[in-house]
Amino acid sequence: MGIIESWMKRPRNSEEHLAELFAPGAETRLLERAQQLDERGDHLDATQLLRAGTVRFYPWNEGEAALDRYERSRARAALASLQDAVDSRYSAADAANLSAALNRLGDSSGATSWAHAAIEEDPCNPEGYLAIARGFLRRFRREDDSVAGLHALRYLSKACQLDPGHGECLRALAMLLLLLAAPVAASKVLRPITRVSPSDPIVLALDALTKILPPENTTNVQELFLRWETGSAPTNDETTRQMIPAPGEFDVWEIDATRSLVACSDGADQGQQMTESLSVLTGSLYQATPRMGLGEFSRFTARGPGGVLIGLAESGSMIVSHCNRRSLESSLGRWLESDRGRETIR
Repeated sequence: MGIIESWMKRPRNSEEHLAELFAPGAETRLLERAQQLDERGDHLDATQLLRAGTVRFYPWNEGEAALDRYERSRARAALASLQDAVDSRYSAADAANLSAALNRLGDSSGATSWAHAAIEEDPCNPEGYLAIARGFLRRFRREDDSVAGLHALRYLSKACQLDPGHGECLRALAMLLLLLAAPVAASKVLRPITRVSPSDPIVLALDALTKILPPENTTNVQELFLRWETGSAPTNDETTRQMIPAPGEFDVWEIDATRSLVACSDGADQGQQMTESLSVLTGSLYQATPRMGLGEFSRFTARGPGGVLIGLAESGSMIVSHCNRRSLESSLGRWLESDRGRETIR
């Protein structure tokens, strides 16, 4: 009975010990532990522990540099056998593994080619999509490249669709969500692998982050990327929101430079989905207008009847307006031109 009890306690003790390495301020201890594992030949464990640490303590330059050395060393050691595996049997998994190794060694062109080869060999195997996603995710983390982050999300979503219980896909997706400061969404992604692998160092690191970060108040991924890129979130305070006296057939919203809805017409939709959509639309335009020289109204043809007119208001905020019928667009434009000087930049 004592043997059984001690055996049952071992994973729990191991989990508690690992959890200590992810406590606030434990970067040095974690790095020393990874070095000890590497020196005794446990290269995979050392790499996994460091990878978890770079997630937990992001941004952590010292840990990133050590992880890069470990990953490159492991990739160089495995490269010959991975190439032999591709030559001898050529499966989607083999091609994806070779892609991952080449990516770690800095051969992005070769890594991309082999990842696409894996997808062509078996489009229903998530490994090829995961290999591409890892490259984009690494670039997103290390170079603050939002476009790479969007690509990573696209390929991770596809991989998770093909295999909803794939541990590596779920870990990578949770990591991306936490980088976007979305702990609630990341926690949901982590649940299946937390039950299966509670002592996994990366799972522990990710789980620790979900408990530290403040919960997000949006499920809109584009909004999350905008918040990450700009470092700010819209407030959308209904108590201070003003009313725009617009004709009943027009919906009008005013969004300021923080992407917050500060005023709207009486019948305009003020729900969360609409305010988030307006935040994404205007946030993208605020970033694009300096490069585009946007001063005049830009007309966006809607998929349904009617269209959208967008212009810059006197205060520097952005006016978004919509009419249900295309025949009313000219009337909407004239009303905007004459409305209290709100739209003065023409």
